[in-house]
Amino acid sequence: MGLTAIVPVKALHAAKGRMAGELDPLGRRELVSWMLDRVLAACAGAPSVERTLVVAGDAASAALVAGHPVDVVIEAVPGLAAAMATGDRVAGGATATLVVAADLPLATAADLQAVCDAGSRSPCVVVVPTRDGGTGALLRRPAGVVGTAFGPGSAAAHLRLAAAARVPGRRLEIDNLAFDVDTPRQLGMVRARWRGGPGE
Repeated sequence: MGLTAIVPVKALHAAKGRMAGELDPLGRRELVSWMLDRVLAACAGAPSVERTLVVAGDAASAALVAGHPVDVVIEAVPGLAAAMATGDRVAGGATATLVVAADLPLATAADLQAVCDAGSRSPCVVVVPTRDGGTGALLRRPAGVVGTAFGPGSAAAHLRLAAAARVPGRRLEIDNLAFDVDTPRQLGMVRARWRGGPGE
């Protein structure tokens, strides 16, 4: 099996809680679905991605991927650590994995292919940071060559894991993959693109 993209998605009731002052539960669901659709389309369009695996936090978030050519597994234990442990286990036969955040509405297939191209040699770790120092995308070749450390400052943490494992690590700056939507301000920056959004 070749490269597998892993897309973790929170349980739907817990997704985008910081938007509660801006969006009601239905609005948050529509936002999560819109962003996930765009990320999955980017995964499907990247030539190097042979399989996309969605790790969903509950059945409701798993249902959002209907119509996409993806595999889905539900991990009910909350948190990215549990989601990634499940994703790595299910994708264990892959030659490489590309973890992609589910809230990157500007992501394109070309962006993800650029990450794949940067990580074409084994072993390696490629980290694409978000604007706040998180991780928008993480490529590991071979799969599981290092663990994951999602959370505040995770981009630097992933590079430290690579250094500790004596695996070549690379930080790759890609604007579209640096823009995740976690706050009302970030929502405002993409509201015009969000067809399901208020006023659209």
